[in-house]
Amino acid sequence: MLRKPHLQLIASHAVRHGIRGGAGLLALLLTLIVGLALASVVITPLEAADRIAEQLGKTGPAASAERVRAEVVTVTSKAIDWAIEASPEQLRYLTQDHPAVVSAILVMLFLVVPLLACLGGFNQTSGDIGSKGLRFLLIRTERANIFLGRFIGTFAFSALTFAGLFAILAVYMSLQVHVHPPGEMIAWLAQGYLRVLVLALPYVALCAWVSCAVDSPFGALVIALLLVYLFPVFTWIATRTNEHLQFLRYASPWAYRWWLLEPAGAHLFGAIAIMFGFAAAFLFGGLKYFSSRDL
Repeated sequence: MLRKPHLQLIASHAVRHGIRGGAGLLALLLTLIVGLALASVVITPLEAADRIAEQLGKTGPAASAERVRAEVVTVTSKAIDWAIEASPEQLRYLTQDHPAVVSAILVMLFLVVPLLACLGGFNQTSGDIGSKGLRFLLIRTERANIFLGRFIGTFAFSALTFAGLFAILAVYMSLQVHVHPPGEMIAWLAQGYLRVLVLALPYVALCAWVSCAVDSPFGALVIALLLVYLFPVFTWIATRTNEHLQFLRYASPWAYRWWLLEPAGAHLFGAIAIMFGFAAAFLFGGLKYFSSRDL
């Protein structure tokens, strides 16, 4: 039986524990470090190009400065096209309709979002199951409230972590990157943040299932990462060897990640529905297992 006050209490405790706990702080620091490091791969050449453009603007025609900036955007567009094998419509959406620099950062972040989601969500219940700590909660509430409350709190903690990363990127890029107008970059970063959360949702739900099935937090992290990254590798190899196994590619959220960077339409809304569907399936399986296992 789900009880809203119990869910709120357990979720808020999970957020506070995530901020204070060692695993939560590690996830926060790694998210910021990895996210900013990936962003620097794109931003650092832009800052150098911007300095060259400013010098050309002072010593030469203004068209020379604009040419340098256009060259950077062109290179960024080619990198995006190579990374995601975008259709002409998607490439135009990412590089012309929206700031190409921000799109490049989002593409790189999409590759590590499953990793960061697992780092933040691997220890939802496994640690307490191993220490028998959940037995005290079972006296006061039902298992469903514990499982779903921990999931909600963990996802909220991940959302706050990603919000910190995107806030830093928005402030820094609006001050230091002059290839695009600051307002356009901030607006696209805000949209990208929401799409990152949608992508992270099924992976946090998968961690909820793995966490309730494994008594060791480290073991839960290892199993979650193996499922998240080795399954796409396995399906890629399988489809290369046997064309009849193409359907396996779509048995994971990984196959639909680039749909989240499509313009508003069937692909984008379909990807959102699919991510919520995967999350619901993982939560259903996890809750069913958690409801019957020995605590």
